[in-house]
Amino acid sequence: MSSSNSRDPQRPDGKTSARRAFTLPLAVAIAAAALVAMLAFNARRHRVDPPTRRPMPMRIARPAGMQGVDRVDPMGEGRPTGGPRRVYVGVYAFHVPQLDLSNNAYLVDFWLWFRWHGSDIDPSKSFEFMNQFEAWDLLKQPVYVDDQGNARPDPLGGDWFYQVFHVQARFGRPFDVRRYPFDHQQLVIALEDTDMTTRQMTYVPDPGTTAIDPSLDIPGWNLTNVTATVTEAQYQTNFGDPRRPVGDDRYTRFSYTIHIARPVLGYLATTLVPITIVMLITFACFLIPSRYFEGRLGLGITSLISAVALQLTASSDLPKTGYLVLLDHVYNLSYLVIFVATLESVIAVRLADAEREEASRKVDRWTLGVSAALYFGSVAWLLARAV
Repeated sequence: MSSSNSRDPQRPDGKTSARRAFTLPLAVAIAAAALVAMLAFNARRHRVDPPTRRPMPMRIARPAGMQGVDRVDPMGEGRPTGGPRRVYVGVYAFHVPQLDLSNNAYLVDFWLWFRWHGSDIDPSKSFEFMNQFEAWDLLKQPVYVDDQGNARPDPLGGDWFYQVFHVQARFGRPFDVRRYPFDHQQLVIALEDTDMTTRQMTYVPDPGTTAIDPSLDIPGWNLTNVTATVTEAQYQTNFGDPRRPVGDDRYTRFSYTIHIARPVLGYLATTLVPITIVMLITFACFLIPSRYFEGRLGLGITSLISAVALQLTASSDLPKTGYLVLLDHVYNLSYLVIFVATLESVIAVRLADAEREEASRKVDRWTLGVSAALYFGSVAWLLARAV
């Protein structure tokens, strides 16, 4: 008869059991660390350095001795034969006091200037902002005025004229946040002439309009680029005038765009790292013996409440949209894993109550390995697509 302390070959000894209990948590921790390391590497690899900043002049004035068309208009004629008249437009933004993504609005402080040929037109009086958010809050102060304080263009010589405005206005456009927190945004200032069509006049971006002020800083964002483009705007209406065919009028549109991006590492630390820690705590419930069902259930409920609070905090500044952003997919996946963990805890307890303790531990180990692999793998795939 065998001794009572002889080891059953079908039953693992204490060292083997301890090794198995330690392997899965270690694998989960390694997977989480690998995910965070991959995100940090991608963030550094896709970081965009801001363009070279050129300082803003202390005052706006015509340089002494500027005479003739060649000095004023280095890009060509202001009134080419047989074509629309060219009006050179420039913007120099130096302050963005407010950026409100939840309302799709932003406040910009900038200089706006026009330069044109011919005294028979004044495009500085016939333009309007096309994406202005609140017209009553517009500040538009001309630099060159007459004795009564009214705007009057400054003559440059050679029948060229020049006007500058200091503008502070709130603009709006729909922000695309599908890739949040890896989204890039554009702050656009768009203006059109309300009097002349493209057959009569066209805007031309002035060379100085892509300079960046050294003091321009938007908290929570990285400035990546500044662009200026001119497009043609066509309206599918005659505005109620029966003498004009529908869609016949086309107007030139100048768009000044500030391109910004979120600091990836900073947003990773405030959005994805907290939910990763919550999920690691959720996976810990698989390591608790099934006889402590109340503890496992409490851990799952606490993880669920924490995940909901984190999602509400992370999305509080986002606009209302009809689609799911990237972070929503991550949290929805987290909710699914928390539900699976809670459901598995019930199954493990029922197996233990049926005196199938080994089967209960096996279910815990398999569920931990499969759910951790699927969760971190799916999150890595979602982030890789976005980055």
